[in-house]
Amino acid sequence: MKKILKAEHVTYLFLITLIVVTVIPFLMMVLGSFKQDYEILSMNPKLLPREGFMLREYNQLFDYWPFWRNMLNSTIVTTITTVGASFFCALAGITFAKYRFPGKEGLFLVALASMMIPFESIVVPTYILIRTLGGLNTYWALIVPKLIPPFGIFLMRQYAYSGIPDSMLEAARIEGAGEWRIMTGISFPIMKPAMISLAILTFMNSWNDFFGPLILTTKSKMFTVSVALKSLADPGQPDLGIVLAAATLSVIPIFIMYAAFNKQMLQSMLEGSGK
Repeated sequence: MKKILKAEHVTYLFLITLIVVTVIPFLMMVLGSFKQDYEILSMNPKLLPREGFMLREYNQLFDYWPFWRNMLNSTIVTTITTVGASFFCALAGITFAKYRFPGKEGLFLVALASMMIPFESIVVPTYILIRTLGGLNTYWALIVPKLIPPFGIFLMRQYAYSGIPDSMLEAARIEGAGEWRIMTGISFPIMKPAMISLAILTFMNSWNDFFGPLILTTKSKMFTVSVALKSLADPGQPDLGIVLAAATLSVIPIFIMYAAFNKQMLQSMLEGSGK
């Protein structure tokens, strides 16, 4: 019994330490957004702002930079990318898993091979193509290249292969259901756990994406949050409080998503593990 208690105590201590180490940087970021430079860079820093929780840094951020527009840009790009990737990858994954057509294996191998190509190696051709099509500083240029990620196709295909019974699809065809009805009425509900998992991953990757928006946007009003943070943190920017205020605002959508979809995330992981 003592050994069990000691093991539990060690586990609890480890978890508490992990939580503290994880939370402290966020706490310092939020508190720093209410401080001036001399407080942040002080050799004897205080935990709380000396002048109270004033919104001075946030007001300066919006006066100095179109950050609300940057937040809107990231929201639009991330929302459309997340919904589109979940839908199109589910379509592609189910098609690769449950349908027969010429060249299926070859196309799937091409999708897998594209996962191994780093974005940095195709950044120049991508930039030239989008510039030629007139896509610089446009939403579609930030959305279209990420609508069908190869990893999403692979994830959906693997889940559909074992998760959707062939007998169920054949029974639906015998009953007279069309392929689109089978796809939306049978396959998609079964694929829900995998689609939620892919949506979460896509949301995180799209919201935090930096390199793509960096090369495809040149106007500050078209920057996404990640590019705006980089621009605010340039050496010429004197106020660190403004940078921390922008960073604090940038993580709010992540927390909102977690709070809104916490139950769905846990349910999708449990159902996915069961599959």
